[in-house]
Amino acid sequence: MNFPRMRFLRLACVLLPIAASAWAGDLNKNYFGATTAGAWSEYLLTSPDGSKSNFSYQRSADNDGHPVVELEVKVLAGPGKDSKSKTGYILPRDFHFERDGLNYGRFTEKMTMSYAGNEMAVDATTLDAIKQGTKDFKGALIFEASEKIDGRACDRYSYSLKIGGPNPTQETGRLWMNPTVPFGMVRQSARITDPAGKLVTEFEMRLMDMGVNQALAAAAAPRAPVPEKKPPAPSQVSLADGFKAGRVGMDVEVVPGSSGRKLSLVLVNKTEANLTVTVPAGEMQFEVDSPVNTLQIATAKAAQISIPAGEKAAPIVVEQHAARGIAAGHCSLSVYEGTPLFSGSVTISNVPK
Repeated sequence: MNFPRMRFLRLACVLLPIAASAWAGDLNKNYFGATTAGAWSEYLLTSPDGSKSNFSYQRSADNDGHPVVELEVKVLAGPGKDSKSKTGYILPRDFHFERDGLNYGRFTEKMTMSYAGNEMAVDATTLDAIKQGTKDFKGALIFEASEKIDGRACDRYSYSLKIGGPNPTQETGRLWMNPTVPFGMVRQSARITDPAGKLVTEFEMRLMDMGVNQALAAAAAPRAPVPEKKPPAPSQVSLADGFKAGRVGMDVEVVPGSSGRKLSLVLVNKTEANLTVTVPAGEMQFEVDSPVNTLQIATAKAAQISIPAGEKAAPIVVEQHAARGIAAGHCSLSVYEGTPLFSGSVTISNVPK
């Protein structure tokens, strides 16, 4: 390579963790419906020291079935002024944006980098080092409120996490998310300190523009199949079948003072039609997302619960029958296209009998 490899990699190690931190964690809804092939969003990153960079994200055409994300960074002011780099992330074939879109950098299987007109494939050792330095927000995000930011309806999340490595730091900040924006984010603000609490840096990223590359979108669009006539879904469904099919979700909260022996269960109608959910008496078991993994509950008597389209039912109290389970906190459990989803904050521990 003709260009300075080490300078390029140092620049990547500075910029890529900041870029990845914008999208990594647990959220209470799918913010990635707009992140289709050809979709792009552009952000301005600023710091109080006067540094400015332009970050442009695009979901490009798949590479042999592997989703591809491209990030272009232009340094407008500060160290590296006027430099420009481009990074390509090749993700696993079975990658789900709706579940892991916030954390896509940690799933990268292959990476390419372009700098000063030269392109290189990142070797496995360097890629592993970059992935280890990418912040993992799983379990760190807390929903705060819904509000308008820059004219867009957003959900605001706060976070605080420790970042390891040779120079450990603590990062606290907020994310503002909107599902109609490619890559989901409207704004991020963050403050990074060292173990002694001394400020290392702080920055803000704000959405400046977004759109769709129509050529990429058209090339990726599948041919419309002849619609298959399906029988109408029944308006009555068992809790087990409804949950597995993604038609019924569950909001779960530990009953105060029960240490997890009793749970307050709120059924959520995920469909656009009125639904009657049959809850049988006795034991039930649900395979759900981590950290719960398996939810074992029991009801004293059978019930039929009618829930309007998109609404929630009144809470019912059930017993949790498991050696270990949800001992404190609350969460939402659901299934999206066959994939179990979890959001919330719970403590997993031994459950009293």
